[in-house]
Amino acid sequence: MILSRRAALTALLAGTALAACSSTPPKVYTLVTVPGASVGGRPVTASVALVDIPKYLDRPQIVRRSGAVQLGVDEFERWGEPLANMVQRVLADDLTARLPSGSVVTTSRTLSGDEAQTVELAVGRFDPDSDGTVVLEAQWRLRRKSGGRAKTETARITRRPADDSIAAEVRAMSDALGELADRIAQGMR
Repeated sequence: MILSRRAALTALLAGTALAACSSTPPKVYTLVTVPGASVGGRPVTASVALVDIPKYLDRPQIVRRSGAVQLGVDEFERWGEPLANMVQRVLADDLTARLPSGSVVTTSRTLSGDEAQTVELAVGRFDPDSDGTVVLEAQWRLRRKSGGRAKTETARITRRPADDSIAAEVRAMSDALGELADRIAQGMR
């Protein structure tokens, strides 16, 4: 009788261990470039400097607000790369899509030193409210190689996702970043 109880216990523990090994794989998301209005003028060269994001967003998991002062994090819904790097890369692509043909926008990791302008971006908030509405609050400064005083601009952009899914929220975040690129591109002419 003792042997069968041990065998049953061993089988139960082995089954539990096997179940733990086959847990749900995480879903991984990325921001994407969105179409925008092209601005006129001559081609420009620019770089997007490192992007500053709040520490609460500096994590692999996607952060959502679940109340006025509470943040929610799901271990299985993750970014494909650090959020600051992703915002920098996608913003550079968004700007390239909006600037005159022949313009070149790079990230600070690919600087040639010949860029005429540099965009510095500080994100104050970039996450969905408890109702799912994505909020992007950001400040940016455009530095020109030729000198002159750099003016700081601010924006608060909101986007309502198409549905309650994380994929729709990430798409709304991409749209908000695209609108920010529209505003930045206007100042780069």
